[in-house]
Amino acid sequence: MSRTPQVPVPRYSITDAAQAAACIRQLRLEAGDPDLDASFPATVLDDLDVDAVVEYTEAHRRVGPSVRAAELEHRAVLVEYQRQRETARYERRLFSVLQTGYQLGVHPVTYGAPMGLRSRQAVYDRRTRLTRKRAAAGERSLGDEGRAREWLDAHSAQLRALADTLVDCREELLELVDDGPAHDELVRNIDAAGTLLNSRRPTQDLCTAVALAVHLLRPAVARPASNPVVREQLAQGLRLLW
Repeated sequence: MSRTPQVPVPRYSITDAAQAAACIRQLRLEAGDPDLDASFPATVLDDLDVDAVVEYTEAHRRVGPSVRAAELEHRAVLVEYQRQRETARYERRLFSVLQTGYQLGVHPVTYGAPMGLRSRQAVYDRRTRLTRKRAAAGERSLGDEGRAREWLDAHSAQLRALADTLVDCREELLELVDDGPAHDELVRNIDAAGTLLNSRRPTQDLCTAVALAVHLLRPAVARPASNPVVREQLAQGLRLLW
């Protein structure tokens, strides 16, 4: 007896999520939702807006059953986008731990055991799978320049704001990381971000430089910035890019 082939789950972008949110908003507008102006983003621009829409639809139910039924398909898109986003972030962070442990020569069980990887082989297998998955994703993204361009344009303001913060606060931020390879890499990425800011539209190179700089300034490895506004901008950058 042959099995029915599994259909892969569609991949959703921030643009897909924004469109789903707009459909929900329209349904609620037409139904006269009395809570609509409370916390529903007028336009979905980033992941924080997506989260706000999902939370809104869970908490605000003063519309008829037919409206809530009609918006379910769009809610499903938003929730699946969140899942894909969080899975990707988790895997990036996990890979960073596994790769760092490997590069530093730390005994694999030391950092593998807290994650349920209780042997050298288990750590090796997980790192190898993630390496292959990242390579495959990189190959796909090379052939998907349109979606990459779409994401960059959608997050242009945030990327430029982060790059401006990195450049404007360069000296303060460099003091948060001790001298060494990480400090040198932070210098290179902040300086690269400053150079690439001159482009008319944000580029993948700008995004990479900003993402790497923000990652090197994360709380786990760097001292916190004294300016609370800068701290919050860096935290937002981590949520967006990692």
